[in-house]
Amino acid sequence: MSNKGYFLIADISGYTEFVKLHNMQKKPLFGKIIAKNFENHASVIISDLLESVIDAIEPVMKLNKLEGDAAFFYTHETEAKYQSDEIIKVMEKANQAFYKKASELVFVQACGCEPCSQSKNLKLKIVAHRGNFIIQNIRNFEEISGEAIILTHRLLKNNLTSNEYWLVTKEFSNNLSKEQKRRFSTSSHTLENFGNLKLDHIKFNTGDPVNEEITRRSRVINWLSQASYFAKSTMRRTARRS
Repeated sequence: MSNKGYFLIADISGYTEFVKLHNMQKKPLFGKIIAKNFENHASVIISDLLESVIDAIEPVMKLNKLEGDAAFFYTHETEAKYQSDEIIKVMEKANQAFYKKASELVFVQACGCEPCSQSKNLKLKIVAHRGNFIIQNIRNFEEISGEAIILTHRLLKNNLTSNEYWLVTKEFSNNLSKEQKRRFSTSSHTLENFGNLKLDHIKFNTGDPVNEEITRRSRVINWLSQASYFAKSTMRRTARRS
């Protein structure tokens, strides 16, 4: 049965550059060991940032699946006049949660590894669409499908030069209040299999995360903090597997 709903992808941009480990992985023994450790740091940081975003969005939209450094959500359409406005509100909360968590993790830069030192460059981008979809239940998994789902994912391959933005389709923005519509600018984008589309966007420029309390601490204290942070994360993961 076909359903009508809203779809959203929260994606952490800068992830590819964040895990530049290929050269180190080519080195024998120690290079691979160090690279694996650095890769673990990248995974922990991404997971914490993504969890903060999920916590902000889930009260309104259902998390359907994790896609590496991104999370895909959906919700059914209701009779609310401006349902898109409600989703904009959780997008704002997601932005706030992401940058709050990023500022709390400033201490990881004391580690000195590539992922930790470059973590300040991680940004959040969100795309959203409204359309029809089909729900399929396969064993314990719920899969949603349809052209609208494909289009939502294609939105991430857009013409924007920014790595920090909201990008929504006209189907989504047509259900925004006038006040919210005024916040967006319209631009043309060529998307694979969908051709040239007019989409609405907002670009952000938050700069590097700032935390004066952490910055005032000595590098030794921050180094110990990051060592404890990653050790505890590793222990939690090990405990979940056992």
